[in-house]
Amino acid sequence: MKYGLMLAGMLCLSSLVYGQDYCKQIKKEVTDNNTSFSYETPFKEDSMPPVRAVRIYSTNPDAEFDNFTLIFTLPCEYAELLEKKDGAESEKEESGIVITFEDKSKITDETLAITHDKRGSGYAARSATLTIGTDNIKDLSTKKIAKVKLSTAEISISPAMSNAMLQYINCLKNVKKLQ
Repeated sequence: MKYGLMLAGMLCLSSLVYGQDYCKQIKKEVTDNNTSFSYETPFKEDSMPPVRAVRIYSTNPDAEFDNFTLIFTLPCEYAELLEKKDGAESEKEESGIVITFEDKSKITDETLAITHDKRGSGYAARSATLTIGTDNIKDLSTKKIAKVKLSTAEISISPAMSNAMLQYINCLKNVKKLQ
């Protein structure tokens, strides 16, 4: 019994010391001809996380591309997405993102389009896709995200999610180096 408890304690301590391997959690798909690669951070369709990372690229010389993005999803009530114009309700057109890091620095893009997703029984979500490139990769791969604001809606990112995203971004950054 004593040795069992010691072994359990050592295993627990080793997982704390060495941490999770976030790179192994990323879903990878490769085309049959090994020229297109798709990487996506883990999520469940029925409980979308507030932020996830996706990287899709091709090494085919005839169709070369590299799309590295963060997708932000903030749940809300569908009524929040509506506005009255001339006595009729219609969906708002929204734009703008502010990513606030733990050190209070920010990435801001007032022109980034926000889309809406209605899922029934009043639930909806605002979503935006931010391209990761040479202009923002340093901040996104070295700083933890504390808050995200899409248009007028803001959400705090939990420390666990913030740490996971930092790790995932670094994993995806290293899959294919950004020039």
